Amino acid sequence: MLLVADTKKAMGDKPVIVILETGRPVVLAEIEPNADAILLSFNVQHQALLDIISGQTEPSALLPMQMPADMKTVEEQLEDVPRDLRCYQDADGHTYDFAFGLNWSGIIDDARVKKYK
Repeated sequence: MLLVADTKKAMGDKPVIVILETGRPVVLAEIEPNADAILLSFNVQHQALLDIISGQTEPSALLPMQMPADMKTVEEQLEDVPRDLRCYQDADGHTYDFAFGLNWSGIIDDARVKKYK
């Protein structure tokens, strides 16, 4: 996304945190190269996002859907078949599949993840 790239350029060495308000899958490959952090918001209160950014609250949410690797994946997806996407993998090797989440320690792997995987 051009806006994120322009922001990264304008910020210089300062970190760029992207907050995406969404209710559907997003192609993160277009955003990640210029973002130091990406938060996906599914219509939560803005104060909750500020608490995470400021370090007052540790992230604990899991993805409620798969994030596609690219637009080709989106176009090939079968709307009536669950979990059939090739999921996005970030620069650190994390795969953005259903029930994926990160906290300050790394990948969230708790009872919720075990239940949904």
